[in-house]
Amino acid sequence: MPTGARNDFAPPMAQQSLVRVTVTSQSYIFHRPWQQRRPITQTAIGVVVPGGMVLVNGLLVADHRYIELETLDTQLKQPARVVVVDYEANLALLAPLDPSFLNGHRPLQMADRVTVGDQLTVWQVKPGGDVVPSRGQVTSVDLGIYTQNNFFLIYRLDNSLPYRFNNVTLPVVRGDRLAGLVLRQQPSGQAVEVIAAPVIRHFLNDAAQGDYEGFPSAGFHYGPTLDPQLRRYIGLPDDVTGIYVQKVIKGGPADRAGLQAGDVISQMGDFKISNTGQFELAPHGKISVVHLIRTLYHVGDIVPTRILRHGQIVHLEIDLDHREPEEYLVPPYRVDAIPEHLIVGGLVIQELSLPYLREYGNNWATDAPIHLLYYHQNQDYLNGDRREKIVIISDVIATPFTIGYESLSNLVIVRVNEQPIGHLDDVRKALASPVQGFHKIELMQHPKQIFLDPVQLPSIHRMITERYRIPIPPLQ
Repeated sequence: MPTGARNDFAPPMAQQSLVRVTVTSQSYIFHRPWQQRRPITQTAIGVVVPGGMVLVNGLLVADHRYIELETLDTQLKQPARVVVVDYEANLALLAPLDPSFLNGHRPLQMADRVTVGDQLTVWQVKPGGDVVPSRGQVTSVDLGIYTQNNFFLIYRLDNSLPYRFNNVTLPVVRGDRLAGLVLRQQPSGQAVEVIAAPVIRHFLNDAAQGDYEGFPSAGFHYGPTLDPQLRRYIGLPDDVTGIYVQKVIKGGPADRAGLQAGDVISQMGDFKISNTGQFELAPHGKISVVHLIRTLYHVGDIVPTRILRHGQIVHLEIDLDHREPEEYLVPPYRVDAIPEHLIVGGLVIQELSLPYLREYGNNWATDAPIHLLYYHQNQDYLNGDRREKIVIISDVIATPFTIGYESLSNLVIVRVNEQPIGHLDDVRKALASPVQGFHKIELMQHPKQIFLDPVQLPSIHRMITERYRIPIPPLQ
C-alpha cells in the first residue's frame, strides 16, 4: 500500500478502544488577568488505556470547565474528570465519573520499539463514529518540541492526514498497539509529528504509581565540544568525547551533585556522550542526551556521571528531580487558575510569565517588549540578583487618580516602600509599611518612581469596581 494511503475498512477492535472526548474550556487574558476569554469547545479521540482511563493530549484540558466522553458505536455520553495532566509532555489521563462507563471497552497496550521505516497507522474518526485508518512510514526518530520549549522524542510520519475532522487528539498505532498520539501536522501538510511511545510509557508508568512526579531534569545547560580551540582551552584530549557544561542551574540536581560550569560530561549511566551531546540507543542510533535524562530515567533516579575537570576525571551522582513551573524565574505555563495579580491604586501588578508574553500573538518572540524577553531568554543565567520572579506593572486602569500614569505598562518593579521585590507576595508585605505617608514604587524603567497616597486607595478601588466592574484582589 502506498505511503499515506487510506484503508476502506476499520480494524474490528478500533471502536472499542477509542472514545470521543469533548472539552469546554475558558482561559484567562494575562494582560487583563481578571478577564476570561470566550469559552471554546474542542473534540478529540481519546485512547482507552489500562486502569479504566482515557489518554489524550494535555493541552486539550487546560483551563477546562467541562469534559465529556462519548462512545463511538452507541453514542452514550458520560462526564469525566482529569486524573493526571502533564503540560510539558502534552499528555493527560481522564476518568469517567461512572467507572462502569468503559465496561466492554478494550484498553490498548503500548507498542514495542518503533524505529525508522516502520509503518504506523493514524486512526481518524468520522463524526458518525466510523474509524478511518491512514498509514504512514516513520521517516525519523529524534527530539522535537512539545510545549513551552520542552523537548521530547517524536516520530515523524510521511502522512498528510486529509480527514482529521477537527479532532485535537488522534491515536497512532502499530498493529493493535498504541505507538503514539498525533502532536502536530507540519505546515507543509506532508508530515505528521507524533508523541513517541517511550514518552507515553513513561507518563503512564509514573501515573500508575499514584503520586505523579513528572519528567525529570538534571539542571544544566551544555554545548558541543567540536571546536578545536575550545578543546585545547579546556584541555580535552583528542580521544575523549563529551559535552561542555555552560551553566549549572542554582539549586538544581546537577548543582547539588557538585557539577560546575566548565566541566565536560563524558558519560551518564552506561552511556558515553558524544561531542554533539548524543548517545547510542538501539534501535534508533544516536539520540540526544536530553532523551536519556528526561525519559529513560525517572524522578528520584540517581545517575552516575563521569566528568573531566581541569584534566582530571571526577565521578558524580546526580539525583534527578522535576523542575516545577514556579521554580523558573519566568514560569513556562500557568493554567487552571486565575492569574495571580494585584490592583493598587489603578496599577495592575503581576509576575512575568511565558503566557503573558504569548499574549503578544504568534510573533510574541519578536513583538513582546525586548526587556521582558530578555528575562525569559536568559532566566537561568540571572539568578545572581536573588529574584525569584520578575514583578511588573503590566497596565494602568484609567481613573482621575492615575492621570499621567495611564499609558504606562510593562515596567519592572525593583522596590516598594524601600523593600526589595522578589515576587508578588513581597509587594503585599511592603504595602503594609508606607514611607513618610506614601507608597513609593521604584521601577527599572522611566518614570523610575511612582507615589501613591494610601488614604486614597479605598476610593480608587471603589471607583474601579463601580465603573469597570473589575474585582479588586485583597492587598493583605
